Amino acid sequence: MKRKAFCASLLFLVLLIINSLSNVAALGYNSGVKQNQNFVWKCNVCNELEMNTIFGSLWDDFGYFKNLSKGKKMKWEVTNIEINETFISIIINTWDWRKEENWGIKDNTSQIVYYTNPDDYRSNELNFSDYSSLVPFWFPTPIGEYLGGLNSKLIKWYDVDNRVLPTLNVEIAKDEITFNLPTKDIYIIAIYNDQGILDSYKLYTKGNVVIIDISLDFLPLYVIPSLVSLAIIPTIGIVIYIYKKRRTLVQP
Repeated sequence: MKRKAFCASLLFLVLLIINSLSNVAALGYNSGVKQNQNFVWKCNVCNELEMNTIFGSLWDDFGYFKNLSKGKKMKWEVTNIEINETFISIIINTWDWRKEENWGIKDNTSQIVYYTNPDDYRSNELNFSDYSSLVPFWFPTPIGEYLGGLNSKLIKWYDVDNRVLPTLNVEIAKDEITFNLPTKDIYIIAIYNDQGILDSYKLYTKGNVVIIDISLDFLPLYVIPSLVSLAIIPTIGIVIYIYKKRRTLVQP
């Protein structure tokens, strides 16, 4: 009797897990990134004086803008990914903006969480003012569909544009964040790649004056041929081995 009850409980648990996984699969959203994957961003433009004027002198004391200045880089390392029918989350180690690429010890560990289904957010209430950048550096994927699902959930600052590349446009008028912040109208264009990772970020003011320009960093061109060679050489070796082996087998 106890054995039957145990088997029934086990079967129920298996069915529950399968149902949960099928619900997640039906929604079709994923993290887009892989565990242990690294991402590095570089700062191409940073008008620190103008940022002090717009956001006050503490704008680079916290968050994704901590220690930001032109020529510096910031790094993420994805350490954990969790997906269920309610939430999609990643845990990341972060290294704040720095000149050198000898990253050393991480500066922080944080978790980013989204609802698996964008419809779970309330309409016209979602915003990213908790981020110093005012936009996230990562969204679940497929990024175009997920952003599209968020469009009606976002407050009036934000507008999703999926016509060419997944893009989040931001327009914030003077004093709309808090009293006297920002001190002038600002605009942001954030473009994301197919992994849901921020590919390009530009914060500017009227007249298209760029105040901050950040982009995802890529491998230097001189590294790519080396990596290709490392991939090709073992392949050639395997082909030669198979060829020699076949010749040996066909010999009388």
